[in-house]
Amino acid sequence: MSQGITRVKGPVASLQRADIDTDAIFPARYLKTTVRQGMGRYLFADWVAANNPDASFVSAGSATRILIAGRNFGCGSSREHAVWALTDYGIQAVVALSFGDIFRNNAVKNGLVTATVSLIDHLVLTQQINGDGSVLDMDITNCEVVTPHGLKIKFEMARGHLAQLLSGEDDITRTLRYADALAAHEAVVAIKTPWLQRID
Repeated sequence: MSQGITRVKGPVASLQRADIDTDAIFPARYLKTTVRQGMGRYLFADWVAANNPDASFVSAGSATRILIAGRNFGCGSSREHAVWALTDYGIQAVVALSFGDIFRNNAVKNGLVTATVSLIDHLVLTQQINGDGSVLDMDITNCEVVTPHGLKIKFEMARGHLAQLLSGEDDITRTLRYADALAAHEAVVAIKTPWLQRID
């Protein structure tokens, strides 16, 4: 990431199925692809080929920016390609009841918002979506999503993930914030345990 993400606004698609795993999002046979650009064409590829209605928003080539998913979205194997395919297609945020842990960690590193809502708020949100293509407005700073009817719904994110999205920093940049403290620690270690130091 190069710049912070404070707002996501755009057309929404609804995927009301639990346990959508990363193999459904990005089939394993495409894992040999290493160039991120263009990975969006493989998004839900098997579902698209089978005319699965859950992937209709992909088949139609929609401008979807936000997905509303169910429980445990992004479970299964730890393939970052699934996140790359979503972001390359244009998806900027996924709102769900819960996420696979590894998927969620991969998402924040690639600027994909993963927002968790309660079951009641999830029901309200899906009821206020008038079919795929309705527009949602997400205020990332205040962890709110505004429905097409103007209702504000709170969502949750891990504090560290939220901070990283807002700052736009990658893991290396975040670590380098503590460069002075790390150098001081290494100096203490060098004094207390000199036998651990490298000898050329």
